[in-house]
Amino acid sequence: MYADKVVNCIGACQAPMLTIDVEMKVLESGQVMQVMTDDPDLAERVRAWADENGHMIEEEHVVAGVTTLIMRKEAAAGAEAK
Repeated sequence: MYADKVVNCIGACQAPMLTIDVEMKVLESGQVMQVMTDDPDLAERVRAWADENGHMIEEEHVVAGVTTLIMRKEAAAGAEAK
């Protein structure tokens, strides 16, 4: 799947959740972000963060200890058509 933004958090990654949040805010609703991490705890935090913020994880792969999450940015709360 094509990603509009890729965030690589493999190895040393300063403030990964802050980086992911900032990069997602740059995207428009419907665009796709790919996050790669070798930290299982970070992968779990990204899943929870996506759920809390209304983003949809469309794919998740684990290869050689690296988790790749593909998530689609959803519309901001309250932005639905009235």
